[in-house]
Amino acid sequence: MVGRNNTDSGQTGHPAVETGLFSRVWAVLSSLSAINQQDLLAEDVQEKLVSTISQIFQVQVSGLMLVQDHTATISLYYAETKQFAHYDRVDLTWEEGIIEKAILTRTSLAISNDPVTPNNGLLGYFAEMPFGYCAPLWTEERALGAILVFNPTPFPTSGEDESMLEWIANQTAENIHHQLTVRVLKAAAGSLRISRDQLLHSRNVLRALFDSFPDGLYIIDHQYQLTAVNMQRARRTGRHPNMLVGGRCYQTLFNRQAPCPECRVLDTLNNGETSTRTYRDKDVEGEIMEWEIYTYPILDSESQVVQAIVLEQDVTEKRRLELTLAQSEKLAAMGQWAASLAHEINNPLTAIIANAQLLKREIPPEDDKHELVDLIARAGERANHVVRNMLDLARKEEYMFGPTDINQTIRRSLEFLQHELAARSIHLFLEFGEDLPLVNASPDHLQGVWLNVLTNAMDSIDRVSGEIQLNTFARENEVYVVVEDNGQGIPPERLAHIFEPFYTTKAPGQGTGLGLPVCQRIIKQHGGRILVESQPGKGTKFTVILPRA
Repeated sequence: MVGRNNTDSGQTGHPAVETGLFSRVWAVLSSLSAINQQDLLAEDVQEKLVSTISQIFQVQVSGLMLVQDHTATISLYYAETKQFAHYDRVDLTWEEGIIEKAILTRTSLAISNDPVTPNNGLLGYFAEMPFGYCAPLWTEERALGAILVFNPTPFPTSGEDESMLEWIANQTAENIHHQLTVRVLKAAAGSLRISRDQLLHSRNVLRALFDSFPDGLYIIDHQYQLTAVNMQRARRTGRHPNMLVGGRCYQTLFNRQAPCPECRVLDTLNNGETSTRTYRDKDVEGEIMEWEIYTYPILDSESQVVQAIVLEQDVTEKRRLELTLAQSEKLAAMGQWAASLAHEINNPLTAIIANAQLLKREIPPEDDKHELVDLIARAGERANHVVRNMLDLARKEEYMFGPTDINQTIRRSLEFLQHELAARSIHLFLEFGEDLPLVNASPDHLQGVWLNVLTNAMDSIDRVSGEIQLNTFARENEVYVVVEDNGQGIPPERLAHIFEPFYTTKAPGQGTGLGLPVCQRIIKQHGGRILVESQPGKGTKFTVILPRA
């Protein structure tokens, strides 16, 4: 054999003019066809290849060497013993080794391994075989390794074996390059699959966070077009988020034909500034709702604003709590004032009431002064009642709960009102439920509730034929007390405020606005509730509901 460059060697379909070459080609194709369909990077497939090469060329040792950087793996077949040997991570000496230089220069070489000369590079693995041949494996400007054959005697000088071995080397190089490419593609596909799964997981996590956010959240672009809407915001429209995406925010979310006048999202889209504003609207039940709307910019890789995040936070309850806190502070101040006021007023007021009652006993009923003294006594009692309401509202009272007959507490309250009912010519219709269950209550506090509700009913009547109906009955596990009058009634805009302290529907000087708040507080302490219905010009109905004992 003589050395030749791989670019001059035979390729697939290499021309041959001798009949013996055709038979050899056919034998090689038959033997290698199955091998070339398999993965030559696998050790068992490499063993099939080197053993087939040994049989085709009838050599004692055949081998396949694959290189990577400065290391190699070698698979050898020993025909005499029919054994295989494998070597991993073999160091390459590109500067000294003959085989290494043949691979590096893409040159097929016939090798004469002189035992007297020290072995260089990979020839050390074939020290007992003086004569050999190296066919490099190259593809796409990349060295993959070499096919090696060694014999104890010189090779024939015919070029057929050289061409055949080089053709096998070319086919093997293409196979190995294909398998390496497949592995790289599989690894890339695996990485892409992992990346895709990670992206899907991240997207699902972000979507879950987006949808579980307790406030309304959506994203819009420069054309006010919705690109994402969370479940909380979509729920207010009664539609799924997917049905909202793509629409204009002012049309889809606010039922407007143009952007909202107070909208500040353009400040964010144009200048990248965050903004906030307040928005008020009514819910489906007509209740006033209040939101704080925040906008935040979304930037691209060049720090340009491409979209904006809009956060709508429901602050209705927050505003109510702020009002409650303010009211609590007001009540605390009022409590201090009421305590000092009670000490200043109660003593002279007690004297006025006591002396008025003494004078009332001494003056005959037919005397005109008797009515005046009676008026003084009633005015004193009313003033005392106002002071007591102020103290009740401002301080925490102790309730003496026990089994209580509702009808009995109402009868005791009516004893204080009989004279005033008669003086105002108001007809009181009573309908007490029989065998009412007892309630766990404080009788004195409930009597105060009935007095207040009945007094308000009497004060609302401005007609001659005034009527008040008082009914008690039980329903399931609750006891009902209903007081209904045919007085002036309460306008709807005022009805929602009647339980607020210091709010009154009466004329100036006729009410303090403390009675109903105290009543509501007492009923809540009993675990009950108080309801009110009213129509202007037709009257008002109060319903007190208490749980049975």
